[in-house]
Amino acid sequence: MRASGYERQEHNWYVESPWAVEALLDVERPFHGKVMDPCCGGGTIPNVLAKHPSCGRIKKCLGSDLINRSDGRFRIGDYGITLAALKPDSVISNPPYGGEEQEFIETALSHTVDRVAVILRLSFLEGQKKKAWFKDKPLARVWVSSRRISMPPGGINVKPKNGAVAYAWFVFEHGHTGAPAIGWI
Repeated sequence: MRASGYERQEHNWYVESPWAVEALLDVERPFHGKVMDPCCGGGTIPNVLAKHPSCGRIKKCLGSDLINRSDGRFRIGDYGITLAALKPDSVISNPPYGGEEQEFIETALSHTVDRVAVILRLSFLEGQKKKAWFKDKPLARVWVSSRRISMPPGGINVKPKNGAVAYAWFVFEHGHTGAPAIGWI
């Protein structure tokens, strides 16, 4: 059993709460152009983007996933391939965990021109190797969730438990230099 209280899910499919996505959109400047979640699972992030009042300048809310989890609504494929093919301006995602986080961020940055916002464990900030990695990344903001976020496994009907893990939105912004700002949602 993991710290979250859920068993490990195949292909790292865990579902973020819509309120957590809305909280990010409430504090960030509006996204524009094409915004994509290349690990969208059932489509929580694209669905929230399509309805949120701050997203009027978004031309397209795109999604993709490694596996068809949305009855064919989103493109199927590895995030590196779908990012290269769809060329979004920004990415908002709950990426795969288990060591892929840095690779995901680097890949998303290489295929975007505005921002990459990822929801990760707050502990993503820790570590000597991570300190060196962050030095040349445009981490602009860290939005710490003041409320614990539950991320139950996708594809099963389970009531979300009280979150046991601290999460934050990490916003990497092209052209940002200097130390990141920290805020709370």
